Amino acid sequence: MTGNVEAGLMATQLRVPQKVVLSESTYDVLRNAILDGTLSPGTRIVEEALSRQLGVSRAPLREAMWLLKRDGLLVEESARTTRVVQLTEADVRELHMIRAVLETLAYQQAAPLLRDEHLAELDQIIAEMHDASLAGDARRIAHLDYAFHRTLCLVCELPRVRKLWDEQHVLFRLWLNMVGSSLGAQDIAHTHRVLLDVVRGGDAQAISEQVIEHVYLVGGVLAEQRQQWAAAQPRLCFPSAADVPAARRSDR
Repeated sequence: MTGNVEAGLMATQLRVPQKVVLSESTYDVLRNAILDGTLSPGTRIVEEALSRQLGVSRAPLREAMWLLKRDGLLVEESARTTRVVQLTEADVRELHMIRAVLETLAYQQAAPLLRDEHLAELDQIIAEMHDASLAGDARRIAHLDYAFHRTLCLVCELPRVRKLWDEQHVLFRLWLNMVGSSLGAQDIAHTHRVLLDVVRGGDAQAISEQVIEHVYLVGGVLAEQRQQWAAAQPRLCFPSAADVPAARRSDR
């Protein structure tokens, strides 16, 4: 009898308040709308109109907007004006630099940790990407691109690097959706295949070179500028755990 009462109390204590569920659902809807272009860059967010459209009150909408500001997807121009972020050329350049550094580190560390199950998952993503490219489905391509790179990052076993990548990649997904129409119909899957093959090879310098090739040269927007940025990007080789002397590792 006592056990049943305690279980019932615990179930009550662990129940998520409806307010929290509603704010998170509102956040998901708005985040997806920004990433897929339904809410285009520069769109002004009018709370009253948006709350009516979404069928939610101001409270969960404001909580969702706060989270989107934290993500960098909404920017506050003044106390009364909030807009969907517009990425400038300087923003894009910085995002490319951050992504190149994080992915070089992640993939160099992931290379010796890749297993058959990882490769099977990545192969499947590439196959789906090829189909989406043939169908001209830019949104699907962007989703699969995210899935591919996140899967590779997860292998690296560096939780802080993965967290940083997740935080920054939301803006790169926004960028990718903006340039989706410029992606080659069949090249996008091929470039991911080439990147995966290089990571599987395990050569740190080759991985650094291919990450830069991949990050900077996909898509035709700002092509000339990005070629210049890529040329200036340092080639990075980070030491793996195996490179750290045993004595130093035992001191930690």
